[in-house]
Amino acid sequence: MLRAKKRTVIGALAAFSLFGMPLAAYADPSEDPTSGSETQASTPTPSVEASAHVRQTRAVSALVSIPDIQTPGDGDDSQLINQTVETKGVVTAAYPKGENANLKGLEGFTIQTPGTGGTWDPARTASDGLFVFMGKSSATMPSIGECVVVKGKVAEYSGVKDATAATQSLTQLLPQSITAATDCDPVKPTELSGVPTQDQMEALESMLVLPKDTWTITDNYKTNRYGTLSLTPGTEVLRTATDVVAPGAAAQAYEAENAAKTIDLDDASTTDLTNFKQNGHKERYAYLANGAPARVGYHVTFTKPVVLESRFGSFVFQPTQMTAGNPDRSPVTITGERPAAPSVSGDTKVATFNVLNYFSDLGENEPGCKGYEDRDHKYVTDKNCKLRGAWSSQAFANQQTKIVQAINTIDADVVALEEIENPVASGVSTDRDGALKSLVNALNAAAGSEVWAYVPSPSTVPANEDVIRIAFIYKKATITPVGDSVIYDDPAYTGLARQPLAQEFKPITDANHEGKNFVVIANHFKSKGSAPKNLSGAEAAANTDNGDGQGNSNGVRVKQARALATFAQRFNGTPTLLVGDFNAYTKEDPLKVLTDAGWTHESGHGDSSYVYGGRSGSMDHVFANSAAHPLITEVKSWAVNAQESIAFEYSRTNYNAYLAFEADNPYRASDHNPEIIGLNLITPIAQPPVGPSAQPSTQASANPGAPAGNPEQSASATKAKQKRSKLASTGVNETIPLALGALVLGVIACAMCRRTL
Repeated sequence: MLRAKKRTVIGALAAFSLFGMPLAAYADPSEDPTSGSETQASTPTPSVEASAHVRQTRAVSALVSIPDIQTPGDGDDSQLINQTVETKGVVTAAYPKGENANLKGLEGFTIQTPGTGGTWDPARTASDGLFVFMGKSSATMPSIGECVVVKGKVAEYSGVKDATAATQSLTQLLPQSITAATDCDPVKPTELSGVPTQDQMEALESMLVLPKDTWTITDNYKTNRYGTLSLTPGTEVLRTATDVVAPGAAAQAYEAENAAKTIDLDDASTTDLTNFKQNGHKERYAYLANGAPARVGYHVTFTKPVVLESRFGSFVFQPTQMTAGNPDRSPVTITGERPAAPSVSGDTKVATFNVLNYFSDLGENEPGCKGYEDRDHKYVTDKNCKLRGAWSSQAFANQQTKIVQAINTIDADVVALEEIENPVASGVSTDRDGALKSLVNALNAAAGSEVWAYVPSPSTVPANEDVIRIAFIYKKATITPVGDSVIYDDPAYTGLARQPLAQEFKPITDANHEGKNFVVIANHFKSKGSAPKNLSGAEAAANTDNGDGQGNSNGVRVKQARALATFAQRFNGTPTLLVGDFNAYTKEDPLKVLTDAGWTHESGHGDSSYVYGGRSGSMDHVFANSAAHPLITEVKSWAVNAQESIAFEYSRTNYNAYLAFEADNPYRASDHNPEIIGLNLITPIAQPPVGPSAQPSTQASANPGAPAGNPEQSASATKAKQKRSKLASTGVNETIPLALGALVLGVIACAMCRRTL
């Protein structure tokens, strides 16, 4: 049991320094999916002083209350640590050892002071709950609802390797005997409307709680590995600090607030479900399934109470029974819908899409290339090879089908692609466009006709390029490239990132319309995951994560933004867009360089394009120069990828016996969401006047085909023409009624004359 004082602030700042630095495993499917900072330690099996006992009803003896056990001593642990005590409580949760042969459970039960719970008192200082760890005990575990007296030694368990005094731990009892008792009033769950503070959680440790109202999934990255969901109270996800506020003190304060508003929902299992030496992969996920993707942003409602306890260094909501392998026991209802592609107005659409290491050259053909295995020990993605992406032809087919569906569904006229293979740089081919051709062929095969074409590489390419590159594809019926593409080979990018690629395009129109030419410059800046090597002094400081929220290599990205602004000046006067994966969030320094240079930031008003560490933000952006800005109708992000669990990615195919790869939809085609830009580029051509004109007109005619002249004369002539047309349409001449009238008058006159005579 910890007395948390400085721990909350220190922990939040330590965690915050990582938010600007996505792990390679998160951004790159070739990272070992079983490595990383989320590694959990196995639950220990401390010796139990007496393994045998007889359960019987017994008289009440001198008992130590659970709050006395939970009260801290001089240090961070229980004041009674290592002492043998006897206490009484109602069983609120039970995790029997061996209840599932494929999963390792918590192997114990939780008790709570009889009659406690109900209304939460934020001022309480000690918990009424206590975990009893059975370990190797052969005792029969009591059932939920039973009243028991437990005698045992007080201990602390953190579950974290190399734990320090600041590491959160769980106070527990190692039982010597467990006996049935009587006269226990029932326990009520304590209702929670939010995440308690660290000290408040200490005072609720191992107690039964019921989170109220709506909670939101803010992270699902660990769901396929450890079965957990990260939740936050309310209806909105937590945002990346530097996507909202400026780097530095403001971002640090913002992230500290984020950290205080999130907590994991666990599954009562300690099994790494992606460790195929174990058997967790043979069981169902607690909160994830085909048709129930538990996306970031989905809403959660608690239908059953849970236990608030410390596991692996932090507090979690623990179900009262193991939900891993038993999703029917879930204490929550999860609701939400996968979004359809957004409708974007305008006559021309441009998109940018990071396609997650799309390599048509495969690891299975690279000598010595190994891969990450699925549950059948078949390689799926490349591991430490020259190539990246899919290792096998089947894995590539899985990857490609989702990307193709996503691009064809977006239905843009031009698509800028990031993270597509450069076969020349990877050393497998002399055709720089080889992978690009494969993607276009797949797109056209799915479309049923030759819809797509690619922009060929220019004749001049940099000598030093990355194995992934930038590229353009376009629809042949609506767009045509103008001239060759241009790669900006500047030292700011060499050996550090992908060089920007620029291409001018022209809309294809009919004889009555004309379209404006426009330029798209695609980008993929240096990632946050690492700093360049061999730096020193101020240069090293500018590129090392300093905790301000911008991660590693911020100095490099700033230089790349300056170089890009300089390069783009050559297109002044032509509508120009800067698009792509800038590896920088909205308020970070590299993007400020571009807005200070006069570029308008057009994106970032809808769904975030990326999710990392339980925070949602945009690293994929759209900027426009002054010529392009008035032509943009809207920019939207399609949340097709980032909010999905990595469990649905092609790289995690066949990782679980009950989760099938979803080849029939585009969701989780990548880890980044595409940005879609609408433009109005096409206008009617003014029609020349029809027929001679008495004098030139200074006013536009409402009818493009009407003759020019005096407006009043034109109006009179038009009215006369309309009158004649109406008469002609009836076949009546205007002189006929006059003749008939005269004839009638003549007949009447004759009749009057005869009467007079």
